[in-house]
Amino acid sequence: MNLPTDRPVPDFNALDVEAVLAKDDVPGCSVAVLDGGEVVFDRGFGMSRVDSGDPLTPATRMQACSMSKPVSVLAALRLVEQGLLDLDADVSQYLTRWTLPSNGDWHPRITLRQLASHTAGLTVHAGFPGYVRGEVVPTLGDVLSGTHPANAPGVRVDMVPGVQFRYSGAGTTLIQLLMEEVTGTSPTELLAQLVLGPLDMRASTFVQELDDDERAHGHLVGGRPVPGGWRVHPELCAAGLWTTPADYLRFLRGIQRAYAGDPDALITQSTAQELLKPRTALPSGRDMLGMSHVGLGFFVAVRDGVPAWFGHTGSNVGFVCASMADVSGERGAVVMLNSDNGTPAAKLLLQSIAKTYRWSDADLGVDAPRNRATSIDGHAGVYRTDDGLSLHLAEVDGEVELIMSDQPPIQLRIDDPTTLSTEAVDLRVLLDADGSISLEQGGHRTRMRRAT
Repeated sequence: MNLPTDRPVPDFNALDVEAVLAKDDVPGCSVAVLDGGEVVFDRGFGMSRVDSGDPLTPATRMQACSMSKPVSVLAALRLVEQGLLDLDADVSQYLTRWTLPSNGDWHPRITLRQLASHTAGLTVHAGFPGYVRGEVVPTLGDVLSGTHPANAPGVRVDMVPGVQFRYSGAGTTLIQLLMEEVTGTSPTELLAQLVLGPLDMRASTFVQELDDDERAHGHLVGGRPVPGGWRVHPELCAAGLWTTPADYLRFLRGIQRAYAGDPDALITQSTAQELLKPRTALPSGRDMLGMSHVGLGFFVAVRDGVPAWFGHTGSNVGFVCASMADVSGERGAVVMLNSDNGTPAAKLLLQSIAKTYRWSDADLGVDAPRNRATSIDGHAGVYRTDDGLSLHLAEVDGEVELIMSDQPPIQLRIDDPTTLSTEAVDLRVLLDADGSISLEQGGHRTRMRRAT
């Protein structure tokens, strides 16, 4: 998909992108827009690497973070169409290298459909922190078991499968193992064969360590570079894709074509309908893209009971991204930023894109509702650990913030009445029934008791 030369390029309703980036110390971003089935905007802003000052261009590869998940689910569905996997079979029948733990005498039965829709009842796993380049990287079995050198907790079932939504990156990691088991092919090769190659995503790869000039470096809050440039993710299917916005639009366009029944599409129309079928409402309401339900791999906005838009957001250490496309039309947008602090800029960019291209049906102006009465009231206050660590959990202008020592405030979202999280860092705040709270990050939980 090349930019047409005879079409004017709207300028985001005069949004000063460089000023937006500077406000939050975001070094750079890349944006691509699909309208009328064509890429009508593809541009980079700012810097790819602050230590070198290299410009961020449309060809600069960025970490796609959790936007890797829908790509991986599409690959799994292609294996379903080939008869190598079954959406509704017990996944344990495919596993030889790792076994899903039993709960006492009860061994849970979970399916690929449940894994792809975050309804398998797996332990909470909001994200993977990744590994510093050059350090020992765990095997997939280590990751799923939570054993050294894995730096995230292992996976098990602690809710009845198929009942409710709970986001779990470990579920997509288990999909990665399933695909490896039934094909005997490495995931980097398999994903290239099943998705990247057929959709002509030439700028995309799941290869982690390769250092080329076209890979952006990630940056922490304040603009400091991520040591080593980026984190390595053995959890390829959950967080390991490197791509560009325009290349990712090729992926979204492939889904649109399949849903429309194009005979040359990568999957059949019926499979595409399964992919985008709204399954479970998100307990926190609409997300930043206006999506209200989960499908398979994607989140979905529902209008009159049918899917209208689909998309996914993502955040790894040093990177933030978001993508969306409409179901029945030929529109879409992808924004990718090389900073932990990129979420506010991503929201502004998407909102401006929708206004510029007159996507009046894209619900980007309303954040997910915050159930303050049941989630925060009674928990706002100062908390301390036994060794003196202190933080303040507060509501400021209708937003929930965590304030700790000399760090800038971290805005939290309410996932459910007892769980707060953020896209800025690997952090979850659990509101305990006894009035205390627990911080969970990097696989470790720290309990804090109320001080005031």
